[in-house]
Amino acid sequence: LSRQFKSAFGQSPHAYLVRLRLRTARTLLAMGNEPAKVASLVGFSDQSHMGRWFQRAYRLSPAAYQRQCTNVLDGGRSHLR
Repeated sequence: LSRQFKSAFGQSPHAYLVRLRLRTARTLLAMGNEPAKVASLVGFSDQSHMGRWFQRAYRLSPAAYQRQCTNVLDGGRSHLR
């Protein structure tokens, strides 16, 4: 099954699952959710586990990513005033 999955999707089932979790985590972090809560919601065992995968995938910590998203939103809001 794993070989068939890898030939169909180009990655192992575990790698695929981690990517799905990280993609969802990015969305939730951008919405302002706490990193610990996000880790739990998307299925990581804890915040540090999500942080290690996030750092590996995006070269950025979840908190740094969230700050960037917040800065973008804040910049847009202040521009509208």
